[in-house]
Amino acid sequence: MLDSGVDRVPVSRPGFLARLVTALLRLIVPVAALCATLAAAFLLREVPVAEARYLASLDPRLDAAEWMTWGLVVLPAVFFILNITSRRYGPALTLTAAFVAWLLIGGALILVLYEGLIVDFSEEVVPYPEAAAFAGAMALAQLVNILTFDWLRGIPWWKAPFLAALMGGIAFVVTFSMRPTAPWDSALIARLIVEAGLYFSWALLQLVPTGMLRRTIRPLSGFGGA
Repeated sequence: MLDSGVDRVPVSRPGFLARLVTALLRLIVPVAALCATLAAAFLLREVPVAEARYLASLDPRLDAAEWMTWGLVVLPAVFFILNITSRRYGPALTLTAAFVAWLLIGGALILVLYEGLIVDFSEEVVPYPEAAAFAGAMALAQLVNILTFDWLRGIPWWKAPFLAALMGGIAFVVTFSMRPTAPWDSALIARLIVEAGLYFSWALLQLVPTGMLRRTIRPLSGFGGA
C-alpha cells in the first residue's frame, strides 16, 4: 500500500567503531571469568580431593584418591560461563571470548617465561606435550559446548545448558585421554567413568544458578531463549 506521501524516517544504525566498542565491553566479563576459572584450575591442580576415596566403596576400581584434584573439580565451571554467555550474546561473541581468553593466557605464559619467573616450564609446571594436549582438548570442548548450546537453545530452557555442558565435558575427557602419552589400561577406563560422572554432576548442578539467572540474563534481540 502507498504511504500517501508520508516520508519515512531513515533508521540510523551504529557505526563500526560503536559496534566494536560495544563488543569489547561485552567481552570483558566472560573473558575475565574464563581466565579466572582456568587459572584457579591450574593453581589447584595438585590439591587432592580427600572425599574422592569414598568412590572406592562403590567399586575399588573407581578409587580416585590418587589423581582427583580440586583443579579437575573446578574446571567444568568453564562450561557454565560459556552457557551464560551464549544465552545472552549468542555463539559468535562466546567463541570470541574463548579465543581471547586463550590469547591472554598464552601471552601471560610467554611473559612469565621471558621474565624468568619459570626457568623450565616442562620441569616446573607440566611437560609440553601434555600442556598442548590439554589446551587442544579444552579448546575443542569449548567449541562443542558453544555449538551444542546454540543448536538446542529454546524450550525447555534446561535442555541447552545441560546438554551443552555435558557434551563439552565428555569431549574434553575423551580427547584429553586419547593423547599419545596417556597410558591405555584398565585404570584409564575407571578414570574416564569417574570424570564422566563429574561432568554429568556439573551439568546438573549448574542448572540451579542458570535457572536463578534466567530473569536477570535475558537473550539479546535475535537470539531465542526461554
